[in-house]
Amino acid sequence: MKIPDRLVKISRFAKILIPLQTLLNLILALWIYEEYVHNRYFQSYLSNSLQAGVATAIFLGVTGLLMIAALGLYAKLRGYRRELGTILSTETFGHVEEGSVYRAVRKIRNILSRVFRRLRRS
Repeated sequence: MKIPDRLVKISRFAKILIPLQTLLNLILALWIYEEYVHNRYFQSYLSNSLQAGVATAIFLGVTGLLMIAALGLYAKLRGYRRELGTILSTETFGHVEEGSVYRAVRKIRNILSRVFRRLRRS
């Protein structure tokens, strides 16, 4: 059985340290749980501290989600602008003469229909 390349690149120290830290975290979680179950002062302390922290956590969570949504929409807008710039730079518009106005309007309609079609897909 072949070991993946990314596992070979991990140092021996990290291979020992990561499971050790995981074990220590599990022991700490078990100790905190046992202390919570058997110590009413600890229960009272956690109850009072978490009440103040819940409102802050909700506010930060909602703010974070809104920021992620805004960044996603901004990235999409930049992609559409780049795509529109590419479409406009590849299309050639000739001199407007009698009879060619209709062709120019038709080209613009084609470009806009492609852009709106891609907007609807996403």
